[in-house]
Amino acid sequence: MDIHNFQLGSVFQQNARELCTRPVRAAKYQLGMENGWMVYFTNVTTKGRGVLMHEGMKFFPTEAEAWKYINADEKQYVEENGKLVEVKVSYDSPVPVLCTKDFDPDNKGGLESCIEGQCAFISNETEDYEFEILEDRSWIMIDMDGKIRVWHPDYEESFFGKSMDIVFEKDDKGEYRQVAV
Repeated sequence: MDIHNFQLGSVFQQNARELCTRPVRAAKYQLGMENGWMVYFTNVTTKGRGVLMHEGMKFFPTEAEAWKYINADEKQYVEENGKLVEVKVSYDSPVPVLCTKDFDPDNKGGLESCIEGQCAFISNETEDYEFEILEDRSWIMIDMDGKIRVWHPDYEESFFGKSMDIVFEKDDKGEYRQVAV
């Protein structure tokens, strides 16, 4: 079907509205867009400790501070039978993140899976932060209501979730409002 062969009448012209998907300002992630660095660590399995896996994450304002923490080989502890036990750990390289401590815990966006309970190191900070890990293919977006989002094209199909929620109309004031389709 060639859409250029169709002629649209005046009824269309009189009733047509400018619609769009949610407008955003967006940029592909590059070094310097992060506001923090995260270090992930797990226990080193040894004889006598079995294979019980412990893990944790710590957040730092700069990559240099994250490396300083790793290179200091900080002692890590877990609680076993009500006692603190030192555990040898293996650190991953720091990764860039967007993170904040100021968030509504009941409406936590970002990475959903917190490390908690028996598998968490005492120093684990995942419950204290809302965060998104940034990768080379990630996009950082500010949508029209000022919310900052991170889009990972390798993991998600669209920017916005449900297609029924993404159509907006530009009004006479130049502002966008959601419309039913």
